[in-house]
Amino acid sequence: MNTFVLLLVIVLLYVFVLSPMPQNQLVAHDARALVITCMDFRLIDDAVYFLNSIGYNNNYDQIILAGASLGYNQNIYECWGKTVDDHIGLAKQLHNIQEIIVIDHMQCGAYKLLNNLTEITREREIELHKENFARFRQTIGQKYPNLAVSTYLMDINGQILQLEQNQNQNQNQNQNQNQH
Repeated sequence: MNTFVLLLVIVLLYVFVLSPMPQNQLVAHDARALVITCMDFRLIDDAVYFLNSIGYNNNYDQIILAGASLGYNQNIYECWGKTVDDHIGLAKQLHNIQEIIVIDHMQCGAYKLLNNLTEITREREIELHKENFARFRQTIGQKYPNLAVSTYLMDINGQILQLEQNQNQNQNQNQNQNQH
């Protein structure tokens, strides 16, 4: 019986004290971030789970774009970048966003298609994601200098890969959460 009570106390402690509380949707007018994810159906739930786990539960606007950062950076479908920019402006105006979060993923078909590749190694794909993240951060930083930019690379199993920039973002994110 003591084990059960201890387990119950731990669960209640997590639920009511340690877990991030979602914002009250009845009174919320601001969103912390605009999130850009890929359209790949295999990872939609994983992206939501990840965002909830880092404290963004019901606290972001979302755009779904093939290739995520690549979709913004590419020049084949020129309207995609403009559409994202329009949504950023609208999210700032309507919901006072402070951050843009981009979640790319491995085994992304858009990376093969838009880079005209029939095969791609895991290492090469990671490098392409890093290049697109850097270009995205630079472009967004120039257009929207008051918005923070966070980039994440999700593996096909839903786990976030630890890239160098992820580690820097985690440090900045911990500082931001301490301020909220």
